[in-house]
Amino acid sequence: MMRFVVLALAVLLAGCQARFLQDQAPSQLEHVKSALQVYADQMKQSAHKALTHLDGTEFADYKQFLGQSVDNLHGYLQGGFQAIGPVGGQVLEATKDTREKLAKDVEELRKKIEPMREELRQVLQKHFEEYRGELKPFIEEYLTKQQKFMEEMKTKLEPLVKSLKGKIEVNWEETKSKLMPILEAVREKVAEHIQALKTLLEPYIQEYRDQVEKGAQEFRQSVKSGELRKKMEELGTEVKPHFEAIFAAVQKAMSKA
Repeated sequence: MMRFVVLALAVLLAGCQARFLQDQAPSQLEHVKSALQVYADQMKQSAHKALTHLDGTEFADYKQFLGQSVDNLHGYLQGGFQAIGPVGGQVLEATKDTREKLAKDVEELRKKIEPMREELRQVLQKHFEEYRGELKPFIEEYLTKQQKFMEEMKTKLEPLVKSLKGKIEVNWEETKSKLMPILEAVREKVAEHIQALKTLLEPYIQEYRDQVEKGAQEFRQSVKSGELRKKMEELGTEVKPHFEAIFAAVQKAMSKA
């Protein structure tokens, strides 16, 4: 298992770094190892954090087993990172000539096809110009016909719109003449019901007013005659012993505390 992890990581690093692991292969290798180390640590933390969601569920018994599996895998990766330096260096050294030849071939191919690419661009541009030349008369004729059609429609619709505008004004007046009697009948019926309700409630309203006025007169009379003051003094005399008893009970409770 350990050898498989080491070899897989070595091949991965060799493929990923083939473009730029030439003159500074060791430093680039260390950089990739460091990045993979950080990634492995983050994956371990995320896995353990996800396993906390198993608490209190029917899969809670599997949490310890899965957590141990995550730790074991992280340990394999740690061992692989430690052993990847020599293996990765050997792989890079063994593929150095191939990588250099590949880079050289790519550069030569780029220089070779650059003129061809320019020729292709010119050919495509020429073809597009031909297509545009073929389509231009059709498009111009279509646009001209559409513009002419719109002008004709505008000319035909103008008297129709004017006629409709005049008819709408006349029709509105006719509609209003038929609608107003309906509204007037409804208004009269509503006013009739309101007046009937007012007539029905008027005695009760007047009685209420009389009761309010009588109460106000009696209150003013009691204030003026001193009767209200006398009643308030009698009420104070009646409730004073109750307040004194409450005050004494509170004082007694506070003294005991």
